[in-house]
Amino acid sequence: MLAIGVGAVVLLLVVIIGVVVFSNSTGDSKQTQPTAKTSTSATPLPGETPGVKSPIAPPPNAGPAPTPTPTTAVTPPPVLKAGDDCPDSTLAAKGITNQPTYVIGDQPKFTMVVTNIGLVECKRDVGAAVLSAYVYSLDNNRLWSNLDCAPSNETLVRAFKPGEQVTTEVTWTGMGSAPNCPLPRQAIGPGTYNLVVQLGNLRSAPVPFVLSEAQQPGPGAPPAGEAPPPAPAAPAPGEPTLPGPAN
Repeated sequence: MLAIGVGAVVLLLVVIIGVVVFSNSTGDSKQTQPTAKTSTSATPLPGETPGVKSPIAPPPNAGPAPTPTPTTAVTPPPVLKAGDDCPDSTLAAKGITNQPTYVIGDQPKFTMVVTNIGLVECKRDVGAAVLSAYVYSLDNNRLWSNLDCAPSNETLVRAFKPGEQVTTEVTWTGMGSAPNCPLPRQAIGPGTYNLVVQLGNLRSAPVPFVLSEAQQPGPGAPPAGEAPPPAPAAPAPGEPTLPGPAN
């Protein structure tokens, strides 16, 4: 009887433990179930359509990457040594007229001046083949050059010290000309003109001068080339003086 009572007690304890374990596992499963969320829709603003979303504009296409601009290294000019050829940058050309105004029939004299404006002595050909004078109209129309009708192959290589000048004089007859001296040549009329001196590609600043009409002799003046009549001899002492014409 005692053994039966002990077995009944053990069986009861097993049943109680099984009930407790089953209850705990059921509670854990309920707690781990996800809670459904309630979504609330926002109240649409005036002018909006519920459920319709505005399209999202794609970003603008990016342009090609800028191409870097290549840079060219600037090469400094070579250092000029004494005795080297004079570059144009070390020389200055200038024209000089022997007077500012001439009349038709005059023969103006022009002086061409080349100056070494550099700091080193150098040499340059300043012969008649490369040094020339030009006459231009004010609208830059070429009218004459000393090499048109008297071309030259002369070379004259000169050494220029700093500040030294070489001068050459030419005479203009007042006639127009063109390369190779086509004939007939026309006389240049009155007006204002420019003298320009050129050495190779080096040009001077224009120097203006005026060519005017020759003055016409007034009434009673002797013709050109004739001497005026001699003045009347003074009366001898005591001789009466005759009255002259009224002015």
